[in-house]
Amino acid sequence: MRKSILFSAIIGVLLFMTSCLGEVNNNYADTTFVYIDSDYMGSTFGKTISQYTPTRLITSDEMFMMNPGTIKILSYSWDEEYGTKQLSIDGQTYNADVVRLSGDKVDVDPAYLNLSELSEEEESESFLEIAPPLFAQYADFMGDNWIFQYAYEIPKGQTAHVEFYKRDDEENSNNNIIIDIYLTHLGIAEGTSVEKKTDFLALDMSTLRNQYDGISSTNTKDLNIRFVYHVKDRTEPVQTQSYTLQVKGD
Repeated sequence: MRKSILFSAIIGVLLFMTSCLGEVNNNYADTTFVYIDSDYMGSTFGKTISQYTPTRLITSDEMFMMNPGTIKILSYSWDEEYGTKQLSIDGQTYNADVVRLSGDKVDVDPAYLNLSELSEEEESESFLEIAPPLFAQYADFMGDNWIFQYAYEIPKGQTAHVEFYKRDDEENSNNNIIIDIYLTHLGIAEGTSVEKKTDFLALDMSTLRNQYDGISSTNTKDLNIRFVYHVKDRTEPVQTQSYTLQVKGD
């Protein structure tokens, strides 16, 4: 029952945000991150994720072959004549827009949180920039995945690898969590030329939720999470603002 209330609350807020923008168009086209999910009847659908446009529930015949729990970048369009499909989610009924997909379907690679500290001997390469993560406080909406988009420079011929390490020190007291973002370059460089690249990943934060979840079915507590990483031309690492993850209370 609580899951149903949480999902309804999220969708309700998003629909309210949409209505505040004025009259809703009868058609749209967009390219966004999409979290793939399925309803109680086994119908596959997607939840669109973007900081620029309202979240929508979408579905299509092509999505039936996509694995629930994964995240993709999809280009899609909808017109009133395409119609909607009824979904049964947590005991309630919602309508998903039947969209048409176009272009490439890009997989967003998963990453996992290391609950052990990063060794002090390890030195991270520097990022150019990391955008604020896209995430939901509640696991039900996008599976505790946090989407990170980042930019970096790398010697031609090498590839970048990003890892996340939770600190285990006095800073991680009173539900305050510090996570180091560690960037390495893999492979052999081809000459001295450097390329600028952007990339993205989905960090699975479910292990953190499992570690801090209490047993209460009514009370909650907030985890205050900050990320630390190195940025080019800065001597000291950057610490982000605090992001809140809500878990069960004790």
